Amino acid sequence: MVAASTRREVTTNDTRKRLFAAAVRLFAEHGYADTTVDRIAREAGVAKGTFFVHFATKDAVVTELVRNQVRVARRERDRVLSRGGSPIDALRAAAMTLGEQAAQNKNLSRAVITANILNPLLGGFAESVFGGITAEMTDDVRAAQRAGLLDPRVEAQSIAETLIISYFGAALHFATAPGSKPLLELLAPVIGANLAGFAVEGRVKVAEKKSAKRAKSAKKKSR
Repeated sequence: MVAASTRREVTTNDTRKRLFAAAVRLFAEHGYADTTVDRIAREAGVAKGTFFVHFATKDAVVTELVRNQVRVARRERDRVLSRGGSPIDALRAAAMTLGEQAAQNKNLSRAVITANILNPLLGGFAESVFGGITAEMTDDVRAAQRAGLLDPRVEAQSIAETLIISYFGAALHFATAPGSKPLLELLAPVIGANLAGFAVEGRVKVAEKKSAKRAKSAKKKSR
C-alpha cells in the first residue's frame, strides 16, 4: 500500500512538472495572452481536466515562476551572509540574483510582466511575494546602518524598496525595449549607484574591499 501510494505521488509530481515546463515553454514562445490552458495541456500530453488538478488557472503557473525567482534570490542572500559577507553584499546579491533569474529568458520575463499588468490579482500576489524578500533586505539595511555603512537618517524600508524598484524598472526595460542591453548590464550600475547614494562617506566601497579580501582569503584556504 505504501509503495502504491508513493508511485501515485511520483506520477502526480511528474505530471505537475510536465505541465509547468510546458506552460513555461509556451509563455516564452507565444507570450502570455496566446498561451491557453488547452495549449498547455496538449503540450504536456495530458487532458485539459488534468491541468486543473494541478493548477487553478494559467496564472497559477506565473505565480510559481515568481515564487521560484524570489526563492533563489533569498537563498543567495542567505548564502552570502553565511559566508561572512557584509549586509551590503547581501543587498547586492539579492537584487542581482533577481536580475539573473529574469535575464535567463527575455520572452518569458515579458510574459510574466504582461500577466501581472493584465491581472490585478496576480500583480497583488507578486507584490506580496516580493514583500518577503523586501523585509529581509530591510533587515540588511538596518544592519548596514548600525555598522555605519548606510545613512541611518533614511528609513530602512525605503532603501530596500528602492533596490527592488530598481530591479523592476530594469527588468521592464529589458523585457520590452527593442535593442535593450542585457539585464545585468542595466541593473548592476543602478544598484551600485543607489547603494553609493545611501552610503556614509564612501563606506560602502570600504566594505566591498573588505569583502573581496575575505573572499580571496577563503579561496586560498580552500586550495
